[in-house]
Amino acid sequence: MRKPTIKHEYLRKVIGEIDESGDDIPDESIATLVGELLYSCLICGCEIIGQDEFRLMVAQSDKGDFGLLFTDMDEFRKVFPGFDVEAREFPFSRYLELLSNSDMGGYIINFESECMILPEEILNLIDEVPNHEFSLDDTYSSQELKDLKDSINNEALEEFIRNPCNIGRYEELFERISDSTLLTLMLSREDLDSKAENGVINLAETGPLGFLYTDKIGGDYATVYTSESEMKSIDTPLRKYSQIVNFSQMASFILNDDMDGIIINPKSDNILLTRDVLLKYCDLLEKTCNDSKLNSAIFHMFLIEGEAC
Repeated sequence: MRKPTIKHEYLRKVIGEIDESGDDIPDESIATLVGELLYSCLICGCEIIGQDEFRLMVAQSDKGDFGLLFTDMDEFRKVFPGFDVEAREFPFSRYLELLSNSDMGGYIINFESECMILPEEILNLIDEVPNHEFSLDDTYSSQELKDLKDSINNEALEEFIRNPCNIGRYEELFERISDSTLLTLMLSREDLDSKAENGVINLAETGPLGFLYTDKIGGDYATVYTSESEMKSIDTPLRKYSQIVNFSQMASFILNDDMDGIIINPKSDNILLTRDVLLKYCDLLEKTCNDSKLNSAIFHMFLIEGEAC
């Protein structure tokens, strides 16, 4: 995420719900708040004191110093309207690390608006932090990914999701996904076929090309597919390319980027995994659907048969 695009609309929504609850805060709201925080990338104000060192800007109180965090640059500028304080963004795991190595009493989110106080004693109860780093060690090669794509057989998953009796059985769904190879759709305004070698465009060599197709109906959803043939129903004048996904990595991306969820096979099966579902099952997704050998897949796009100009 980049500072100008960071909004954290879902985080602000749950903060508002908690504020309206008064002293009777539902456990579900607390769980949602923690989940949103763990997948947030909040902005802070920094005083630079060295090449790789900075001091977090704080608010002083009789209960100690509290680090100031912001959901977006508009909120940041309400407190720091000038340019003498540098704005930086970090995943929340970094803020937990900074807290454990400081004398701060906690954090305050959006000092001039919601002014939500997160005391140290509450934050210290968070013991499971999601892994936002995806190592490229021991991952599939370009040819191995191509072979995997060419041999996709997701019949078991397709049979499961097409049975209406399985609606809402997310634990079983994620088990099926862990045994499957799923694709996402990449688009390009230009014909990139000439950049492919043996049907594979290696983005590590060409640099970034194409962009992720998202479904905007009812929200902002990433899409995944059980086969390339499922992509044919997507109506677009742009060029289509497929890409294998690490499903856990995609779920993490959705949550980090404040998107609404994932749709499996839009236009046909339309299996909707909302943000709430992804947050609820994020630990299970990490355990069952995180194939680290697929982390290299984001650097490869494949030509789709029948998509040639």
